[in-house]
Parts: sequence; structure tokens; C-alpha cells
Amino acid sequence: MARWRSAAHHSVVLVLLCGIVGCQSGHPRVVAAPTLQNTVPASLQVPATVQRLAVLHPKTSSRELRDAYARLEGAAFLLKVQRPSLRIVDRSYLSQILDEQRLQAGGSVSDDTAIRVGRLLGVDSVLLYDIEGPTRRDWLFARYHDDVPPYVVTSKVILVESAEVVFHNVVTAPVDGQDRNTSRNFDSAALSRVSRAILDRGVVQTIEDLRHAFR
Repeated sequence: MARWRSAAHHSVVLVLLCGIVGCQSGHPRVVAAPTLQNTVPASLQVPATVQRLAVLHPKTSSRELRDAYARLEGAAFLLKVQRPSLRIVDRSYLSQILDEQRLQAGGSVSDDTAIRVGRLLGVDSVLLYDIEGPTRRDWLFARYHDDVPPYVVTSKVILVESAEVVFHNVVTAPVDGQDRNTSRNFDSAALSRVSRAILDRGVVQTIEDLRHAFR
């Protein structure tokens, strides 16, 4: 009987210890990343008639957004790997045209503006990017509320001649609970890292969707 009680005692101790340390000998817990959403169907393919392309995006004072637009623009040039015949307007020439026409001064670039620029450049299509996301004010309010706007990366390919949109993708990168917890501490450096990481997820998905559409 004493031997049985001793064995039972050891079993209880083991169960309690496992509960306290979380059975650390097992695999570490994996926290699932928030789900990205996109709107472009996997079957969509940009027409082969798209041969000469200009890339447009809004001007911004945000370094974070400037870096994101630079990545998106650079990814557009990599589309030439899949379509060697594709020609993309040099950015320096594009900037000159925009300055001369006083276009792209700020805010979102409308489809009409993109088509107008495309005609001035003599291209057949325009790739238009736009990014929206939480502001510093949104992150500040997140200290008291759980509602933080997602990053939304929009990309379009518009035919200049017909104004037809042949590619339209909206990628939504949500803010998860862990990100909101960081915002409550309002550590500037940590908040910047979190914000960039969320935006990066949206940019990477946008690039992948665009690459797939130019296959």
C-alpha cells in the first residue's frame, strides 16, 4: 500500500511540474501569422499585348512608404525576366514628365491621371501602385482600442488606349493582437519595426501576385 501511495505521489508531482513549466521538452508553440487577403484570382493573366509599361505611385513624405514603393517599382523591372519583350519607362524620364506636367503632387494617383501620363510617355499600359495604412494617430489610439486599420496595397494595370483595367489586386495585411500589444507600449523603435513588418507582408504578396499574372 505504501509503495502504491509513493507511486501515486510521484505521478501527481510530475503532472504538476508539467503544468508549471508547460512541458518545455516538447516543440515550441508556433504563433500563426495574421491572414493576408488578396482579390486577384490565381487564373488571371495580364495580356501579352502589354509591351511598354510605365510605373506610377503617389509621392509621400513617409520614409516607410517610400521604401515600400521603391521595392514595388524594382519588382516591376523583374517582370522582364518572364517577359523579355516588356519595356519599362526609365524612372528619371518619368520624373521629368511628371514635374513638367505638375502631376503626382501627392495623394492617390487617379486612373485618369495615370492614363494621361501614359499617353505623354507613349506607353501602352500603366502599372499603378497605392498604399494605405495606419497612421501614427491610429497606433496611438490602439493603446485604448483594439481596432487598428490594416495596410492595404493596391496594384492596377491599365491599358492606355481603352482605359481598361486588366489587373486589379487589393492586398490587405491586418494588424494582429501581438502587434497591437506593442502599440500599447508605444515604444517608437519597436512600433516602427512592427509597422514595417506588417507592410512588408503586403508588399511581398503584391509582388508575388503580379509576378504570377505576368507568367
